[in-house]
Amino acid sequence: MQKKSTFRKFKTIGLTSLLSLVLFALPASAAWNDTYTGYATYTGSGYSGGALLLDPIPSDAKITALNRTQLNYNGIKAALAGAYLEVQGPKGKTTVYVTDLYPEGPSGALDLSPNAFNLIGNQIDGKINISWKVVKAPVNGNVSYRIKEGSSQWWAAIQVRNHKYPVLKMEVQQNGQWLNLEKQDYNHFLGTNLGKQPLKIRITDIRGVVLNDTIPALAENGTGGAYIVKGNVQFPD
Repeated sequence: MQKKSTFRKFKTIGLTSLLSLVLFALPASAAWNDTYTGYATYTGSGYSGGALLLDPIPSDAKITALNRTQLNYNGIKAALAGAYLEVQGPKGKTTVYVTDLYPEGPSGALDLSPNAFNLIGNQIDGKINISWKVVKAPVNGNVSYRIKEGSSQWWAAIQVRNHKYPVLKMEVQQNGQWLNLEKQDYNHFLGTNLGKQPLKIRITDIRGVVLNDTIPALAENGTGGAYIVKGNVQFPD
């Protein structure tokens, strides 16, 4: 009986060890700077009226729509909005600006502007295999903020622009505590009852780097149009 018990004990230990090895081998969540593979198509849209509300966009800019999986990185809506991607194709490499959603695209897929597609593939092919990764944006100066039309002390939607790396989080200081503003599909952080005073905020990029800044007080009512506020900070390289 003792031999059978010992065998059963060793068998249990062996299965436990094997299970631990299997769990250890499972892939972790994708890192922000991983290289993704997929395909690219091309489209003439995305310069205005895109899902991420980044207008105005220069007509000669190299841009892309991004599939839903990577756009909503780590479960955060519009996480990669305004990111710059380095894309490798059959003919070469280029860098593009994420301005729109590619709703039907699977993980890894991009829908490029023709001027970007032509640098890395042949337009006649229509679809090409690619790899890509997030890179530092070629921007100058500090970040800026777009205050969405209709924003006021009661309801406000705030977008971060001109950032070196995608911004995933925005918080506002209220009564000595930090209040998280949830990012929306349309690439703005949404807050309510933010008051009439200047807003002390902190923003966090995809690398986890945190910056503190201040935004002028919001309007008393929500009758105004969208406007841009210049920030006082920029993410380090």
